[in-house]
Amino acid sequence: MRIEIMINKQQKISPNIITALEAELYRNFLPFYPDTTIRIREGSANGVILSGVRQDDEKKNVMDILQSVWEDDSWQYQH
Repeated sequence: MRIEIMINKQQKISPNIITALEAELYRNFLPFYPDTTIRIREGSANGVILSGVRQDDEKKNVMDILQSVWEDDSWQYQH
């Protein structure tokens, strides 16, 4: 599975936060989806692209994990 997250470059998020987010996402995804690849980049808008997710319930699970990581921002302060 491949997860691509685009963050609006006008939000000016520091590279340290991007690195911490990527590490936290891998920590949450690898136990369930060991072949996951995550890419976070800057763009003109916010968005998420999922590749390699075949079933709707699997897509919902992936989006739930993404949402829980984003809402629990404690990972920002651990690095």
